[in-house]
Amino acid sequence: MTNSIAWRLALAIALTCALVLSAVGVFLYRSLASELTFRDDMALLGRLEHVRALLHDSDSLEALQERPRLYQNMLGNLDSVLLVKRGDGSAVITINPRQLALPTLEPLAQERLPKRADVQTVNNVALLTGTAQGPAGEPLSVTVGKWLEEREQMLASYRLRLYMAVGFGAVLAFGLGLLLLRRGLKPLRQLAQAMRGINPRSLDQRMPVDNIPTELKEPVQALNAMLTRLEDNFARLSQFSADLAHEIRTPLHNLLGSNSLALNQPRSTVEYQEVLASNIEEYERLNRMAESLMFLARAEHGQRPLQLQTLDLQRVGDELCDYFEALADDRELRLDNQLNGTLNVDQHLLQRALGNLLANAVRHADPGSRLSLRRRDDTDYCWVGVHNMGSPIEAQHVHKLFDRFYRVDPSRAQPGDSGGLGLAIVKSIMHLHGG
Repeated sequence: MTNSIAWRLALAIALTCALVLSAVGVFLYRSLASELTFRDDMALLGRLEHVRALLHDSDSLEALQERPRLYQNMLGNLDSVLLVKRGDGSAVITINPRQLALPTLEPLAQERLPKRADVQTVNNVALLTGTAQGPAGEPLSVTVGKWLEEREQMLASYRLRLYMAVGFGAVLAFGLGLLLLRRGLKPLRQLAQAMRGINPRSLDQRMPVDNIPTELKEPVQALNAMLTRLEDNFARLSQFSADLAHEIRTPLHNLLGSNSLALNQPRSTVEYQEVLASNIEEYERLNRMAESLMFLARAEHGQRPLQLQTLDLQRVGDELCDYFEALADDRELRLDNQLNGTLNVDQHLLQRALGNLLANAVRHADPGSRLSLRRRDDTDYCWVGVHNMGSPIEAQHVHKLFDRFYRVDPSRAQPGDSGGLGLAIVKSIMHLHGG
């Protein structure tokens, strides 16, 4: 369950709800505690003023002592404290039902109005002390107080309920979140089920993009694009396998045929030499094909390191023109080297790429035409290419020209050609150079 997105999100929702409920609970708890404290403090302030007025308006202290119900009814419960003392410390009125030990506090002057800040809490008892004047003008001290156990019990009960509410809310949020998330993730399970049905024979299938959540449309579209690329690459791989088998079958068939004819009857030394020479040509063809495929495999996997150096393009072009001069003369072609300037490239790879292009251009150029090597610079690239005049390539072939073993006209394949790998090698060399 630890790797389940639904469980993780549900836990995150539960924690979030717990934090929110806790914050709200703390706020409500503090508000209630503040309100209860305010109520108790204001009650003590009022009682001090009432007791002062009662003492001042009474006929005598003895009369108050004889009629205790006047102030007992005013206090009204067992948690209240009232102490009235004379200046010599003798008690006039003592109401302390719980026999609480009370400290001696500095009394407030009679002319001063008590404030909440004057209320002190000692040993869980809120106390307020002030001076008063008796019926005969004698000085008195009055202490009013309240035992806070009831308030603490109320707050403790409220805290417990808050803890239970937060816990229950978190559990409820987790359960509801998990349920909703599982329902919300149902389209993912449907996509997974649809993906299980895709195999190499059904790469043309695509994930449905209708009636799915907006958040999943972009990943599904990316998945469909990936399937399109996989289908295309798989088709290319299948075609490559078929083309490779076809290309290898031809020289192998020639080798088998020539050797079978040579063994059917005794032949002279010259005839055997001719058979061996013919076989060598086929072996060379197979060797060139193997080397080309090995180069393409290494280039695609980045195993062919570049040996970059600054080359004089005009010198490279002159060397290529000298190499292809004889072949061009046979087809009455004129070679024109228009390359100029320098370029930071791998010399061997650049020569191989331009050599493949020249060989292809010479093979397909119109007799008597001019074949030129050109360079053109723009903002982002340096364009190096070969230009010839020949029959236009039909549009349906253009995007396949750089595929392995692809020929526009397989019937025009000639001995010693690249076997349909020349332009594929040019493409790999350009990719190695970031072109």
